[in-house]
Amino acid sequence: MSREDENSEKPEERTVEQLIAEAEALRKKPKALDTALPAPEERKRVRKAYGLTQEGLAKLLKVHRITVSAWERGAYDPTGTTRDDYLALFAHMKRDIGEGDEEGGEE
Repeated sequence: MSREDENSEKPEERTVEQLIAEAEALRKKPKALDTALPAPEERKRVRKAYGLTQEGLAKLLKVHRITVSAWERGAYDPTGTTRDDYLALFAHMKRDIGEGDEEGGEE
């Protein structure tokens, strides 16, 4: 049996539940990617208004403080799952400081 044959069998070892979980995870990712990132100045303003330091935000997202600084300077943007986590956290911070999405909310 060649190594290719061994490797080709591994996907068959997954359960149906595992396949469904993987499909669900893939299906949800495009929704988060469609959400625009806030401008760098807005990133910094909301973080500060929420009461987090760059170090604190970095710890939550499991990145370096320098990375958060670069995002807030506009040097580059978060990507991948870090981007998804950042967008979710940013939305939470905005809601918590009273600036969240008002659509669907009660007044």
